[in-house]
Amino acid sequence: MVNTAKLQALESKLKGFFSPVLAFSGGVDSRFLAHVMHRANIEFMAVHITGEHVPRAESAKALKWLQTHHIPYRALRLSPLSVPEIAANDKARCYHCKRLLFATIQEMVECNDGKGPQPTILDGTNASDLCEYRPGLKALKELGIVSPLALCSITKEDVRELAIETGMEHADQPATPCLLTRFSYGTAPDEQMLQQVEDCENALKRYGLQNFRVRILDDGSQVLQISSAEKGMLHKHHVAIEDTLRRVGFEAVQIHCTEKVSGFHDKRSE
Repeated sequence: MVNTAKLQALESKLKGFFSPVLAFSGGVDSRFLAHVMHRANIEFMAVHITGEHVPRAESAKALKWLQTHHIPYRALRLSPLSVPEIAANDKARCYHCKRLLFATIQEMVECNDGKGPQPTILDGTNASDLCEYRPGLKALKELGIVSPLALCSITKEDVRELAIETGMEHADQPATPCLLTRFSYGTAPDEQMLQQVEDCENALKRYGLQNFRVRILDDGSQVLQISSAEKGMLHKHHVAIEDTLRRVGFEAVQIHCTEKVSGFHDKRSE
């Protein structure tokens, strides 16, 4: 059953924002917010950021979803690698990247020469994110970005359950964080390295893998990290997967099955 109280609280909160603008990655959290506003007839605009840090297939899916649901949107292209603090890929990378992305959205939506109410910029941070290492949250707070899911104590599990119950497609969508997260802190990737990881992950999806990451360590070696739930697909296509890794230029790959695939480099740097 739908958690009616949480859903009603979220809808009420969303209806109270002035001319909302949603930072739309296309992940399950931002899609759910767009889904809730759309079904509640709340007028809003979505903004999708593209760049070398975002897998092209994910951008294409995000924009197609918006188009299919007739949601107004703008696509902005940024190059995070042009910012030295982001390109350095240290532990504060996500903070600097969020500052860049949301400051750019703010500049886009500012109106009335700063006079009168400004559009409210929303993001998909949920209550579960508040319990994890998320340096980007500091940037959101500094810029005054509003996170309705977190404000309504809606967790990632809640998002998926509410999405299913309210008819949002693909509620089981695995997380696909930006490509910079694939590299160990202190390893500064260039655009070609990001492209190599993206191409490799796209190729591996042909074998039915969904919840996995290709990780690049600080010594240049690689790890293919696969969710334990997909161990069967690994066993079934083990030879083909290893051939694919070699074909894209990854010769020193360790394959790890883990319960959780996110936060890999955060755990290694502790």
